[in-house]
Amino acid sequence: MIDLHLHLDGSLALEDFEFLAKRNGVNLGKEFPSNVYVPKGCTSLEEYLTRFDLPLSLLQDEYSISYVTKSLVNRLYNKGYVYLEIRFAPQLHTLKGLTQEDAVKAAIKGLKEALKDKKDFDANLIICCMRQADYKTNRESVLLAAKYKKDKVCCLDLAGPEAFKTGDKYKELFDEADSLGVDIIIHAGEACGSDEVVRCVNLLHPQRIGHGVHLELTKENVKLVKEKHITFEFCPTSNLQTTSLPNYESVPLLEFDKCEIPVTINSDNMTVSNTDVIEEYRHLYKTFKLSKDQVLHFLKNSINAAFIPQKEKEYFLKVLDERIDKFYEEIKK
Repeated sequence: MIDLHLHLDGSLALEDFEFLAKRNGVNLGKEFPSNVYVPKGCTSLEEYLTRFDLPLSLLQDEYSISYVTKSLVNRLYNKGYVYLEIRFAPQLHTLKGLTQEDAVKAAIKGLKEALKDKKDFDANLIICCMRQADYKTNRESVLLAAKYKKDKVCCLDLAGPEAFKTGDKYKELFDEADSLGVDIIIHAGEACGSDEVVRCVNLLHPQRIGHGVHLELTKENVKLVKEKHITFEFCPTSNLQTTSLPNYESVPLLEFDKCEIPVTINSDNMTVSNTDVIEEYRHLYKTFKLSKDQVLHFLKNSINAAFIPQKEKEYFLKVLDERIDKFYEEIKK
């Protein structure tokens, strides 16, 4: 229904791979399609991230970026989603001559084409800085997020291997983003522990934390994230696959909710993780015996945390009320 943490390059349809490989002269390999999914026995986030090499090899020109953005939006609209925030790192699409701005404009084009004539639905883009990139490259991403923030770019994120550098190393970068009026998300507490979540919350001006499942719910930490109005983007299946969490029972969904910390449920990477938001809710429904009211509560958390105007939020909240019965029956299957 709603996905706030959805990576473009991790969510290509198999048909997208085949079409773009033929068009761009890329060999998908003898193992295709198994080589687009998270490897069996994956032991870390770093190993999980190797599955992005193949899709990124296909996304090095404007046409391909627009094509997959449009494809993703259309697929999820047809599944009954009402709102999406799709994130990508334009700096990863410059291997064959594109600039970061070329990549951003291509994604915006694909998004706008997909949104034509769609009712009860909207989508926006999130630009990612990368932890392994240099300051100059990341600053260019910051400036693009500011330049296009009124043109379907809603936010700036910091993604990539979390253990590469701690959040304090990015303070200057995100101070500038904040001064430019850019909304901010930070990946934290996925591969690293509670200290990194607290560090990023204190230093990098986030409104949301991507993952964050390792935040220790001490009185001090709960007070901090509530005072700063932080929403957490949980991606359960992805966290199991990277061994961040051992099983669905260990997802701290109800613990966060009991502390009145807003949590949203997301897919992270639909293709790499072989999932979607519907499947994520299905896993959590089965694990925690969620009631219909609880499911609606978490869906509404997503709308309330979305980077859209308040009037649009109010509209989508009404749409959720109208659709919750059908959605709840779907995840119970």
